[in-house]
Amino acid sequence: MNDEAREKFRARYRAAISPRYSGYLHVAVVLLGAGGLIGWGISQLVDFHWTQLWFVVLTYCIYNWGEWASHRYWGHEKTKLFKFFYQRHTGDHHTFFVEHDMEYQMVLDWRVVVFPIALLVATAVGLATPAGIVAYFVLGWNYGWLAFVTVMSCYLTYEVLHFSYHLQKGSVTERIFKLIPGWTYLRLFHTVHHNRHLMAEGNFNITLPLCDWIFGTLYFSSEDWARAKGIKPVAPAE
Repeated sequence: MNDEAREKFRARYRAAISPRYSGYLHVAVVLLGAGGLIGWGISQLVDFHWTQLWFVVLTYCIYNWGEWASHRYWGHEKTKLFKFFYQRHTGDHHTFFVEHDMEYQMVLDWRVVVFPIALLVATAVGLATPAGIVAYFVLGWNYGWLAFVTVMSCYLTYEVLHFSYHLQKGSVTERIFKLIPGWTYLRLFHTVHHNRHLMAEGNFNITLPLCDWIFGTLYFSSEDWARAKGIKPVAPAE
């Protein structure tokens, strides 16, 4: 798809968005909803000690694998069960944004950057709560709430970081994110992922590229990917 065709796709996508949609409200619900649940979970901790943080690290590592695997196998491989996710991700998001054109142009475009609010509910009810219940019965009260807080924090971190990778260059918000150590590399990894030649091949992590590194799917550039595959380097795909 060339630039002209992509702009036509963007125009069709925007035209199909409900006039009642508000990008600001969408982002606010995600931030305040997840943030509120995280704060509530933290408030439930009793006699917390820093030695309990090992469980947070373990929970994040499990989440990191889930982030990598769901992105790789559901976001870029069409399946009956997750066909909506595939269509929204590969069909919409990766058509809307490509390696050489990653910035949103207007607030309306936030609709294709941030996951639907339903995922916030699904994460809280279907992942964070069950994880908390299991950890509570196995390890105790604090670990139950730490599991809940960690899962919700991972969700919120994912949304915030992914949104930041599509910020308009030179904006005040982008300059703030640049102050975060390592953020420019994380954005680079995601930008490379948006090359349509390799979007199903690597850079699946959105937060820390831990599992990308472990499973050999971490690439610093399109040329890096081509060398790893033993093929001729390709130009950024339109």
